[in-house]
Amino acid sequence: MYYIHAIASITHQNTFRVNNIMEELAPLDIESTLISPNYKEFIPGAALRRLSPVLRIGLTTSIECKNKVGKDFDAISVGTALGCLKDTEKFLNTFLTSTSDFLSPTAFIQSTHNTIGGQISLGLGNHAYNMTHTQNNVSFEVALLDGMMCINEGKENVLVGAADENIKFLELIQPSLISDKYPLSTGGSFFAFSNNKSAIGVKAVQVNFNSKNTENELNAFLKENNLSKNQIDVILHSNSAISTLENQENIDYLQYSGLHYSASSFALHIAHDNLKYSDKKTAIIVNDMCAGKTGFMLLIKDEA
Repeated sequence: MYYIHAIASITHQNTFRVNNIMEELAPLDIESTLISPNYKEFIPGAALRRLSPVLRIGLTTSIECKNKVGKDFDAISVGTALGCLKDTEKFLNTFLTSTSDFLSPTAFIQSTHNTIGGQISLGLGNHAYNMTHTQNNVSFEVALLDGMMCINEGKENVLVGAADENIKFLELIQPSLISDKYPLSTGGSFFAFSNNKSAIGVKAVQVNFNSKNTENELNAFLKENNLSKNQIDVILHSNSAISTLENQENIDYLQYSGLHYSASSFALHIAHDNLKYSDKKTAIIVNDMCAGKTGFMLLIKDEA
């Protein structure tokens, strides 16, 4: 088991520094906006002005996790599908419109996907293992697998998270890229993991890059972990057509997260609080937001 010791999420819901986010969740609409904390509590003003929303989210949630556990991280694993879109857009616009022979490299430097992990390292003063994973909708699951391997290698306190941001341009291409059933959104969730026991842990994670049948793959994943579907209390999914049983809670987490490729990280926060503040004991997250790429995460409440 890989136990969760701290969580911090900044989303379109009231989730930051909220003990039980299940009491705050409401379906998003097209007018919903990011609910940001007072970033000045975490980031100096001069640096804050230079950071895009996704960098602010990543750094602030990481600092909050560190404050909760009270010690440095031995490894940092970050997932992001599209990286720092606002800085990418800014760099490309400058490149296309500038009449100067010289362009400032700042926007380009901050547009790369691993800028989030780098900014976290700088902000925390952390020089430990730091890796960014970019695998579309399963970027968070791959980052979590990396974090789990770090714990297996002996690291005691591991930070794992994911973040993605929305820009106006995505609304123009949304119908051709991804479902338009939900509003596009920005968000990020970070977690402090350890093998020291806590209330809720992640038992297993699996990623399939050649997914054919989510239902069959889900049953196989559960079988590998000596479980059957009727032993799962909560199923969180990304608008999947998977079947559920009458006694199971069925949560379409995209209606609460909105559409961004790191939404499954917020689903983990939802699943954690759902188990912690109820009598439920098991939850599974099914992330098949994009065709052909599926992620599964199994959570267990440890009552020992």
